[in-house]
Amino acid sequence: MRNRGVRVLSVAGLVGSILFVIPPIEQGLAEEAALKTAPPNTNVYQPSTDQVDVDGCTHKLEKIARAIDAYRKEHKDLPNWISDLVPKYLAATDLICPVTAKTGRLSPFGALDPNMKCSYLYEFPPTAITEAVKQAFPGPLKTTREWKRQEMGIVGSEVPIVRCLLHDPVLNLSFGGSVYTSGLIWEENFLDVAKKEDFNPH
Repeated sequence: MRNRGVRVLSVAGLVGSILFVIPPIEQGLAEEAALKTAPPNTNVYQPSTDQVDVDGCTHKLEKIARAIDAYRKEHKDLPNWISDLVPKYLAATDLICPVTAKTGRLSPFGALDPNMKCSYLYEFPPTAITEAVKQAFPGPLKTTREWKRQEMGIVGSEVPIVRCLLHDPVLNLSFGGSVYTSGLIWEENFLDVAKKEDFNPH
């Protein structure tokens, strides 16, 4: 916990550089396209508590972390969706959690990947914050990516970039590449350093 301040500064600088990679007009067009294609999420929350599922999913999240890192090194930016990593950086099967493989269930919250079946909730898409999330974190209209960059100013690289809500507790892959558990609202893990309302979009 004592190192969080250092990570905030280093990652905030990194995010700042990312903001200038795509010209504003092109970035706006990409975000508009993403908003039009994100499908509705009608999945039900039925998490698994099986440790075998957790171990298998953790292994896949670690693969996703390496793939995102490789993508960023090549493109100097984040992917719009996890499916952007397929097939060059990941196989399609890497995006399927063991729980999905057994039950067919997908993430019950957040913006679903519009391009292929994916178990994982990507936390940095250029899409509007979903209605379910806005109920817990009210604030002005933002894209999820803009909001997550804001949250990085509070807890740095601990902000999840990918989550799997098919487990209880939830599995989170942090921006920094580590996997940790939380409740549905991961921000509650950090109420020792910030108030919950500090995480609201603003």
